Amino acid sequence: MMRLLERYITRQFCEWLIVSLAAFVAIFIVVDLVENLDSFIDRKLSLLDVIRYYILYLPYILVLMLPVAMLLSTLFSVGGLARNNELAAMKASGVSLYRIFYPLFHFAFVMCIFSFLLGEMLAPITNRVRTQIRTGGSQSRAMTDRTNLFLQDVGGQIIFIRYYNAEQKRASRVSIQKYNGASLVKRIDASRMYWKDGGWELQHGKVREFEGEQQVETSFDLIRLTGLTFTPADLTRGKRKPEEMGYFQLRQYIQRARQIGIDPRKWIVDLHLKISFPFANFVVVLFGTSLASTIGRRGRVMGFGLSLLVCFLYYGFIKVGQVLGWNGMLPPLIAAWIGNGTFGTIGGLFLMKVQK
Repeated sequence: MMRLLERYITRQFCEWLIVSLAAFVAIFIVVDLVENLDSFIDRKLSLLDVIRYYILYLPYILVLMLPVAMLLSTLFSVGGLARNNELAAMKASGVSLYRIFYPLFHFAFVMCIFSFLLGEMLAPITNRVRTQIRTGGSQSRAMTDRTNLFLQDVGGQIIFIRYYNAEQKRASRVSIQKYNGASLVKRIDASRMYWKDGGWELQHGKVREFEGEQQVETSFDLIRLTGLTFTPADLTRGKRKPEEMGYFQLRQYIQRARQIGIDPRKWIVDLHLKISFPFANFVVVLFGTSLASTIGRRGRVMGFGLSLLVCFLYYGFIKVGQVLGWNGMLPPLIAAWIGNGTFGTIGGLFLMKVQK
């Protein structure tokens, strides 16, 4: 009996989920197309390229729109049960409200895992490819050339690079300083630095070694350094966006940024969001079931309006928390979970007050 009831409730929910998700994805694509149409025309992208762009965009859109569709499906499916007196009949037969909603909570948890896996395994890859399509498959000079780079490597080494060409993996006017505590013990200045065979080679420069008041200076035409751990990817770090990386890629990215002296605060917030945002699918169902069981008789129009209002507030909480975390006003973990914590608590309290 209960299995039959669970299948019935889940089927009602899934039917609305498919319709809602298709509608929201279509709206998202249309709005994005209108916004970027001029850019596509300027890049002279063909119709086939635009179609490929949005096919590749689809996994990321699904991750973004899934919580909205989950909330709307909850309001419509549970609201329909309440409106048709099915919810009252189930409770009258001795089935508790928590047991009625169990299949929805279980399904929502599964969708949390699905959303995380989609954002971890597929969306980063497709986002990188669609970015290449949007930029015409090539990087601008502004994105490949960088100036005045400063980074800290292991062993107390500080590197300053006046100019770096990422395409050629070549740096100009390089200064490498090694410290022992606060004391400068070695300095290398070179006119050129190249990445070759997995390491850095310096050309035309001087090595100065300091010991007390004494200084030993030697000139070189070419030397290969073995004490540097940063790579060409580290010198262009910051170009890749969090949505172009999965959770584990971003975590490794943050660890490397710390090693070379870059402040990773923004990326740490985005790392926690990689977990918290998929979990939103469970939170909105928890919030929606308690809301829908009380407004079910008031119609689908109100349900649709409430879902948009709740999602607007929910995404607003997430964005505000993200910005506060970026600026250091909130710890990264709290900044990423403030939306889930707020709406999860409200949803739990509402559900406790609903007549069982």
